[in-house]
Amino acid sequence: MSASAASTALSKAKPTASEAKQAASGLVFGKEVTLQTNGLDKYGRTLAEVLLPDGTNVNHELVKDGWCWWYRKYAPGDTVLEGLEKEAREAKKGLWADPRPVPPWEWRKGLLPKGKS
Repeated sequence: MSASAASTALSKAKPTASEAKQAASGLVFGKEVTLQTNGLDKYGRTLAEVLLPDGTNVNHELVKDGWCWWYRKYAPGDTVLEGLEKEAREAKKGLWADPRPVPPWEWRKGLLPKGKS
């Protein structure tokens, strides 16, 4: 799977990871997708926007539904993703139901706030 320039899926170890995976699978399973590539991340993964035949941007849908973070490092100034994440946070959708969600890039480094494990 490619990484998104705009969002990043939850780490497998995170509590909502299976729900995030189900959401992503529900959007793309059995469908032809188009990847609009945007280079590589530091791990050599392709950064891409994932588009469905009807024009749905899967990256946007996952952020909108609270299953992915807007990864500012790879999409700085993306006002669409900024707005979608803000709305998901305010509505406490997906990962935002957690009062102190931990970004995947911090989770992988073990930078958990006190009380998280």
